[in-house]
Amino acid sequence: MTRGPSERDIQAYEDAYSSDYDFEPIPVKYRRDAALRSLQDRQPGYVIEIGCGLEPLLPHYLVAGGAGIERWVVAEPAEKFVQAARIVAADHPEMVVEQGFFEDIADRIVAEYGRADMVICSGLLQEVPDQMRMLDSISRVMHADAVLHVSVANAMSLHRRMAKAMGLIEDLQQMSGRNLRLQQHRVYTLDSLVADIESAGLQPVKHGGILLKPFTHEQMRSVLAAIGTEVLTGLGKLGEEFPELASEIFVDARLAQG
Repeated sequence: MTRGPSERDIQAYEDAYSSDYDFEPIPVKYRRDAALRSLQDRQPGYVIEIGCGLEPLLPHYLVAGGAGIERWVVAEPAEKFVQAARIVAADHPEMVVEQGFFEDIADRIVAEYGRADMVICSGLLQEVPDQMRMLDSISRVMHADAVLHVSVANAMSLHRRMAKAMGLIEDLQQMSGRNLRLQQHRVYTLDSLVADIESAGLQPVKHGGILLKPFTHEQMRSVLAAIGTEVLTGLGKLGEEFPELASEIFVDARLAQG
């Protein structure tokens, strides 16, 4: 079957994501923590989560003390992740799962549920073929005072700087083997992320870093047992303190006021 302009090879993505899941739960945790902080700041009633992976955010938000959720819509194209989300939704009547590429179902979501108070797009924008179509779709599902939380891998991260210093890559924005396996299309700097967000009619209001990671995923996996949880906690705090070196970056944005 021919894939449309917003589509990726989802089966290949599922396989690559699952096979890469040895160290990935660590970045997932810190990425999730950044999203949870933004959720707690906004305290929305209605959230759209774009792409949930194996762990939708809602249960984590509730455990962290989040309240007032009336509707939580997960938009996810991958069957494996949809099934995981539906298992969670069975215990949370406020949560619904809509299967499909978000850009293709955004208007349907608005028609069915209205516009959201907050949109979460974690670790995804670098993976879509047309990031501006994604951002334009996000802007259409947001209330006038809604907040978008978006996180992406950081081209200026310490581990990419290390790779360049070692001669493994020639340019900090060069695609790595892992980037290609996960069908990623770009590696963002904060400036390029902000530029895309602003081009979509959104105004950044906050940004930060997520987890300082000295080495690649494969290297981190090999030293994980040796460095222990205290070091990981420290690396998480350093990512917040030095966003320019963090493994990932995030931006919170609102619709620009005309």
